[in-house]
Amino acid sequence: MKKSFVRTLCGLALMGTAAAEANVKLGFGVDQGLGVMLQFNNKVNAFVGNDGLSVDYLFVRKRLADMEGTPLNWTLGAGGFAEWNHGFGVRVPLGLEVPFARGWDAMVFAAPAFDFDDTKFQLDLGIGVRYAF
Repeated sequence: MKKSFVRTLCGLALMGTAAAEANVKLGFGVDQGLGVMLQFNNKVNAFVGNDGLSVDYLFVRKRLADMEGTPLNWTLGAGGFAEWNHGFGVRVPLGLEVPFARGWDAMVFAAPAFDFDDTKFQLDLGIGVRYAF
């Protein structure tokens, strides 16, 4: 389990360096357990954590409001997840992003999901902090 986590983390790091001209955000948070999150070009979110990994494509990003000059954005996407021990499926994340300092933002989301392994619906929740390079 630890070897696959390290391999996945190294693979995501290589993707980040390969996309040098892309808008890349790197951070930490909770999604599939505690772990590392990446965002590419404000469209693709990837997460590798203690319990598994997830990848989501964000097809909607809109400004919701300005809170004292700080934009509040909402996002909607589609993606999938795989857990290290068992379980894999699809999900639809609905989230909020709030920039709070130069280059930094916080995000939170709720994702209704369907687990194909257990054939059940579930609700994935996530929160994290990212820095844009």
